[in-house]
Amino acid sequence: MVQGILKAISLKRLRPGMKLGEIELASAFGTNRTHIRQVLSHLGSRDLVTLIPNRGAFVSQCSVDEARAIFETRKILERAAISAALDRFTPEMGRNLSRLVALEKAHGHNDRWDGLDLSASFHVEIARLSGNPVLVKFMEELALRTSLVIAQYEPPGAEDHCPDAHPDIAERILARDKAGAVAAMERHLTEMQARLRLDGGEESEADIAAIFQDLGIVPKAKGGTRRGA
Repeated sequence: MVQGILKAISLKRLRPGMKLGEIELASAFGTNRTHIRQVLSHLGSRDLVTLIPNRGAFVSQCSVDEARAIFETRKILERAAISAALDRFTPEMGRNLSRLVALEKAHGHNDRWDGLDLSASFHVEIARLSGNPVLVKFMEELALRTSLVIAQYEPPGAEDHCPDAHPDIAERILARDKAGAVAAMERHLTEMQARLRLDGGEESEADIAAIFQDLGIVPKAKGGTRRGA
């Protein structure tokens, strides 16, 4: 269920500021409101959902300043991850990174969710190569926060150029060109931020059940299972 909600946010079906009604979510996932509250509380602890007493849960919104701060933090952490990774780089690490880039390149663009997941995995993998599990955790959280920012501020029809930028970054890492890899990563993040329209987003009404139905998530049948939870 957590992954289903994150998927809907990343695909911009659940927009920042949109209310997440417990009854609608319980119906969409075929569960009860107690379970929904637990899921929303978990997402709230990760700043992905805002819980307002007596009003309910809402997809978190980022101010323009917060959005910019997230990208600035990404640049700091990505720089540290690349530096630490190259200080301990091995041929096996290089093979793992090359496999991930090849997988992303081979991925068709029909499934936006899988594409976003692969894109985030590239950045998390570089953090993992640093050997620092705390850095990995921070990068995973920042990747999710970045998805929220993109969902809120990216204009409709904007193209995702991450699959084009990642091979250049990987090539410089494989060549152990620390300065070049850091510069390529910073260009990539700057270009990601430049796609955003940091003048706010529009809040719109939506049918929660229809959103999750479109994403292939169906209510749990009695004695059965459900997809996408």
